[in-house]
Amino acid sequence: MDGLKVRFVGPVKRPGPAREVVLDRSGLYTVADVLARLGYSIEDAARLTVLLDGVRVEREARVQDASSRDILLLIGGG
Repeated sequence: MDGLKVRFVGPVKRPGPAREVVLDRSGLYTVADVLARLGYSIEDAARLTVLLDGVRVEREARVQDASSRDILLLIGGG
């Protein structure tokens, strides 16, 4: 089975210097699973937006069929 590719967009906290990582898919069923595997705390994860195939999704969304996953920092503005 191929790995799960995750891209980090913008000034988001990353688990390392790379802007893109590939994770082993075992045990990764939801966005929350992916964020936990990447080392994000619940507080950190609350400040992130995750896109699956370009569509914003909630933490409960399943990830197995998506071809791309992007993690972005939420930015407020007026």
